[in-house]
Amino acid sequence: MQATLEDFFKALRGSDLEISLNAQVDAARAVALVGWSDRTLLKSALGTTLAKTTPDRALYDDAFDRFFRFSSFENMAAQGSPAKPSFRPDTDPNANPASDAMAAQDLPDPAQNKQTATGSGGPGGCQGSGGQALSQLLLSGDSAALAKRMQEAAREVGLTDIWFFTQKGYYTQKIQQAMGLELLDREISDAKRQTLAPERAKDLEPMRKKLFEEVRNFVERKLALYGTAPTRQLHDDFLQSQKLSNIEKRDFARMHVIVSKIAKRLADRHSRRKKKRVRGQLDFRKTLRKNAAYDGVMFETFWRSKVMDRPRVVAICDVSGSVRQYARFLLLFLHSLGEQVSDLRSFAFTNHLVEVSDTFESLPVEQAVDKVMQAVGGSGTDYGQTLLDIEAQLLDDIDRRTTVLILGDARNNRGQAQAQVMQLLYQRARRVIWLNPEPVSFWGLGDSEMKRYAPYCHIARECNSLAHLESTLDALLRTHSASA
Repeated sequence: MQATLEDFFKALRGSDLEISLNAQVDAARAVALVGWSDRTLLKSALGTTLAKTTPDRALYDDAFDRFFRFSSFENMAAQGSPAKPSFRPDTDPNANPASDAMAAQDLPDPAQNKQTATGSGGPGGCQGSGGQALSQLLLSGDSAALAKRMQEAAREVGLTDIWFFTQKGYYTQKIQQAMGLELLDREISDAKRQTLAPERAKDLEPMRKKLFEEVRNFVERKLALYGTAPTRQLHDDFLQSQKLSNIEKRDFARMHVIVSKIAKRLADRHSRRKKKRVRGQLDFRKTLRKNAAYDGVMFETFWRSKVMDRPRVVAICDVSGSVRQYARFLLLFLHSLGEQVSDLRSFAFTNHLVEVSDTFESLPVEQAVDKVMQAVGGSGTDYGQTLLDIEAQLLDDIDRRTTVLILGDARNNRGQAQAQVMQLLYQRARRVIWLNPEPVSFWGLGDSEMKRYAPYCHIARECNSLAHLESTLDALLRTHSASA
């Protein structure tokens, strides 16, 4: 029974539900109290220990129903019915999971598995449930024994480790082999050659095909159960390393979820650092000064502390066609950081600077990004005019607490660079960070003015993926600290 519970934990993790060791221990104790006989009670008891939030409960309910589901083949096994197997997938979410769990756990004695194919089970199959050969199980219509054999074979080959769709064929074949397919095929071949047993081959061949279909369906269901989270994680890792300009529109929704997760992770990481006291570092001078009235006896001690200063950020994003994808995800990232950025002002431009902060205050982040992308446009990118707009609209508001974050390729369509404004920004701001989607080797080529702007940036780096954005914003939050 413990193995079944551990398989269920794997299924939960495969459904993207993280469960702690303490929760697993509590779940095992709950099962010991309520038993396996009442499906509703079992589901409630496990859900209470394993699902801590409303979203977690939704994931848990779905995983539970899929883990304890049966085809007609498996359902007969769960009920112990020796009826003729139909091999048809037939979901029965109200079936009792107890018998299936028992069948999965009731493994044969390893000593019995050492019997030969010509033992008590007769020719043509491995020894399994009740010592019967696979051919005899198929012909007898003992669905309970067949399902039990399949469960045993699945555990033997480690089906719970299935992650990717490319493994379906492998596990389908391995399970059939563990059930006795090789000897079954030999018996069918021998029956065809024997003049006295042609009917046996005709009976076994369709049964073999139906067995393959049933095992394949079983493996597909287990893939959906155990492989959802690993497959999604593989896709997420791919998306995070891809150039943002190559992300297809169909992946935008998933990208928004990834950005939200990364932003939450950064926010959690840096909220723990905020106003962190570094115990063990005594402020000796302040302590002596405050205790002079006590003849030097240290009644009051003072410790040095590190105060994390939340950054003020001015984000200026080029939203022209060549870089608008990058701007989309930078804005989404910044506005998902929440209170980790105390004062965030957002601007978009093509040939004129437009403040879009109010849009993010009035709409959810995803909707605000879409609206900005649609509203701000122009005939061509003009960095020179945009910098003049920055000088007129923003320069007086920038001080030593402000980080200016510019995203753009610096391609100015042969216009005036106005690099002197970048020099003023560099002198007034705490930091000027320029994120350029183009490789460094492209900077300065053609109409790129990046080499004229880079000397007036504290940081100028290539940035064209979510991984790049994460590292940049992590550094932005981490370096905004000052000793108190």
